[in-house]
Amino acid sequence: MEELGNSQGPRGEAVVAHCREFMLYMKEIQTTLREEIKSACEYRPFEMCDYSARIANEICCKKLEYVIEKMDAMQLNIEPSTNEV
Repeated sequence: MEELGNSQGPRGEAVVAHCREFMLYMKEIQTTLREEIKSACEYRPFEMCDYSARIANEICCKKLEYVIEKMDAMQLNIEPSTNEV
């Protein structure tokens, strides 16, 4: 993250690495959401236990919170360098 706050600007490979990491998080979230939607569509009323679906939803929410936290941190590191320009 220090790289993004560099006075000369971030190196290209650092930005690419952060973007790649972000896109991997997005892909994982998209896959999880797709699975959740699919499982909701396949729901059968005679199945009484929804524990695994609830846990999966909680995990998905935690992943989203984590990604948002990382994006906020990236934004906080980027803002000072854009203000200096």
